[in-house]
Amino acid sequence: MVYYIIFAVFSAALLSVVAVYLVFSEKVGMRNKRVRERLNALAAETAPEEEIFYPILRDDKLSEIPTMNRILSKFRFSQKLQRLIDQAGLPMKAGALVLGMLSLAGVMFLLVRNLLQNHLLALVAAFIGGILPYLYVRRRRRKRKEEIDALLPEAVDLITNALKSGFSLETALRMAAREIPDPLGIELGIAFEEQNLGVSLTDALSNLGKRVQSEDLNLFITTLLIHKKTGGNLAEVLDKIGNTIRERFRLEKEIRIFSAQGRFSGIVLVVLPIIVSIIIWVINPTYVKILIQEKAGRYLLGIAVIMQVFGIWVISRIVKIRV
Repeated sequence: MVYYIIFAVFSAALLSVVAVYLVFSEKVGMRNKRVRERLNALAAETAPEEEIFYPILRDDKLSEIPTMNRILSKFRFSQKLQRLIDQAGLPMKAGALVLGMLSLAGVMFLLVRNLLQNHLLALVAAFIGGILPYLYVRRRRRKRKEEIDALLPEAVDLITNALKSGFSLETALRMAAREIPDPLGIELGIAFEEQNLGVSLTDALSNLGKRVQSEDLNLFITTLLIHKKTGGNLAEVLDKIGNTIRERFRLEKEIRIFSAQGRFSGIVLVVLPIIVSIIIWVINPTYVKILIQEKAGRYLLGIAVIMQVFGIWVISRIVKIRV
């Protein structure tokens, strides 16, 4: 058993070092950094216009490791995983995330298998450990989307005022990219740079909607695209759109307040069995070991875990109200 523990610790250390190296060596996040540097240069009054240069680089690689890149390129889920990472604003690629998931899954499997001598629990622990990085990326994407939605009314007002002052839509978009904080400022800056380098404004705005995946932002983009085809008073329409987005944002906040009790109840129902099991394990270990040593106990433990996961899903669906 000592050899298994040594092997598990060595594997965890090696895979962790490789994963950290890949995360810090990824170049996806450099795009945002270059955009921000260019926007800062545009905002500086002393920067001559002819000295400002920014190349938009396209990097389709899924991993810095050639072998892993070739393997991931054969699967469709890799592109969706990379899109999820980009929407979360994380400076990594799909290969680093997959490696981190496999590393945690392998470490959890080895540790639980050697400590409890149970393959079923080891597989469950491996699944939980492997899914954690993916859940973290999804959480980061949700938080980033919330930040963008909170900044969007201010951006719409700024663009509306710029249009009322006589500026073009492209210039108003540039002003919003310079004035609005990140992460919305970064995304608007990328859209402006794309159309500035030859991409049509329609395609640049469509790419913006695909990167962010926000319903409020899609409403704003759809308004701009319809106006580009039909014409009309864009400033007046954007003014109404801004008020609509504010009302949606206010309503979502109220719904989160009203559903806070349900979310808290769900957390209690999920955490309470785990805490009670740990307390009983500390007080009377033999009482809990029956669930691990006996075949019927292992089946019951597996059913309990499945019911916990199903309960989490049901509660999340109940408290999640779409506006």
